[in-house]
Amino acid sequence: MKVPVHVLSGFLGAGKTTAVKDLLARRAERERIAVVVNEFGTLGVDGALLSDCASCILREVPGGCVCCTAMADLEASLEEVSDLVAPTRFILEPTGLARPSELVDLLRGPRWATRFDVRPVITLLDPQQDLPKAYAESALFRDQVDTGDVLVINRCDLASEEEILRVEEFARALVPAKLLVVRASHGVLPDAVWDLEQQPAPSGTTLLGAPASHHLHGNPLEGHVAKGIAYPPERVYDADLLLAALEALRAGALTKGRVARAKGLFHTTAGWRVHEIAGGRLTTAETSWRRDSRVDVILKDPEEKDFFEWERVLADSLVPADAPLLMLEDGAGAMRAYDPRGFEALSQYLSKKIFSSSFLPATAPPGSAFRLGDVLTHAGVAREADWMWLVMDSGLFGVGGPRHVLENGIVFPGADGFRYVLPDDAARGAEDEVDACRDLTNVCGVRLAEMPGAAGGAPA
Repeated sequence: MKVPVHVLSGFLGAGKTTAVKDLLARRAERERIAVVVNEFGTLGVDGALLSDCASCILREVPGGCVCCTAMADLEASLEEVSDLVAPTRFILEPTGLARPSELVDLLRGPRWATRFDVRPVITLLDPQQDLPKAYAESALFRDQVDTGDVLVINRCDLASEEEILRVEEFARALVPAKLLVVRASHGVLPDAVWDLEQQPAPSGTTLLGAPASHHLHGNPLEGHVAKGIAYPPERVYDADLLLAALEALRAGALTKGRVARAKGLFHTTAGWRVHEIAGGRLTTAETSWRRDSRVDVILKDPEEKDFFEWERVLADSLVPADAPLLMLEDGAGAMRAYDPRGFEALSQYLSKKIFSSSFLPATAPPGSAFRLGDVLTHAGVAREADWMWLVMDSGLFGVGGPRHVLENGIVFPGADGFRYVLPDDAARGAEDEVDACRDLTNVCGVRLAEMPGAAGGAPA
C-alpha cells in the first residue's frame, strides 16, 4: 500500500513546527509517523524542537531549501526512512521559503509515485499578516497559497475576529475553491485536515480515478452553454498538442458555437500551465495548482456535437497513460518532458543530420532519433552547465559525464522506454570518462548540473 504523505506549507513563522508537535503528541503512539524537517538555516532548530518525540522518526535536511539546493538530501532521507522504518505516515515540513508545488511534483514523479499517496497539501496562514498584499506581491507566497488544497488560519487565539474574517473572505475568493478552510489555535489542526484524502473538488467537475469527468449546464441568458472536463493529476497533456487544440478552439475550427471563454489548469509536458481564451486571444502562464487538470468552456449558441468534438480533441492531447516520459531538467527549475509521440513531432523542428545511423537498431522508429543537445535546446532547458546526468530505472539509478560529450549522443524511444547511444565518433578522446554512457536503455530523465564536487553538482 502507498504511504500517505503530507506537505505542510506556510511562510516563515506560520506555526508549522507547532502543528507537527501537536500531531505527534496525539498520534505517535498508534502510528509510525516519519517527519522530514527542512530549514533554510544550517543548525536545525526546528528539528531540535521535535527531537523529544521518542516514538516518531525524525530526519533533518538543514542548510538550504528542499526545492533546490537540498533536493538530493531530501530524496536520500525519504529513501532511508522508507526502506529502514516503513512508516505508516510521512510529514514533510519544508522551510517557509520553499515552493510546495515543486515538492508535489517530486512526490508524484516516477521515483515516488508508486510508493506515496500524496494527500491534500496543507498551508498555514497567519491572520495578522496582510495576506492579499503578500499574495499580490510575493510569487513564493502565492505558490504556497495556490498549491494548498487546505488552508489553515492558524494563531486564531492571537487574532481578532475581524482579522480572521478578513482571511476567510480572502480564502473564499480564491479560484479554484479549496477543499477546506479551517481555523486553528496553537497549531492544533482538526483531525479532518490530517485524515482528508484527495477527493473531487467542490465544484463537482472532477472525479479522480475515472478516465475523465464532465459537467454540463446551460445558461438561459443569450444562449450560453458551459462544459467542464477534468482529469486526475497523474494524466499529462502533450504541451504542443494541447496548445494546438486550444488554438483550433480559439479560431473556431472545432465548434459552430462561438467561444465566449475557455479557461483551464493543465498538467503538461512543459509543467503545470493555465491557458485562457478570452476576447479572441489565447494566453498562457505558469500555475501552482496541482490538484487536477480541469477546463471550462463556454460557447454561445453551440450545436449538440460541438462539445463532443472539443472533448475528443482534448482527449487526443493527453499522453497515453502507459507511455514513458523523458524528463529534461536544467537543474534550475526549467523542465520539459517528451513521450514517444512528442519525439515524432520534433521532426519538423530538428535537423535529421545526426551521426551515422548504422548504430541504431532496426526497431528504432523512423525519424524519431535525435541528437540529445538539439532536443535540450528545443525544450528550452539548455542552460550553462558542465555536467550531464542520465537517469534510468524510474530515477533510482543514473550515470553522468561531461556535457559537451554526452549532448552529442542520440536518444530515441524504445520498446520499454527511451534509449541513449553515444557513437564512437562522438566519444572519441573521452572514452574513459563516458564509458558507462555508451548504450543505455530505460532512460527516464536528463539533468544538467555542475561537475561533481562543485556546489550543487550531486545528482538528485
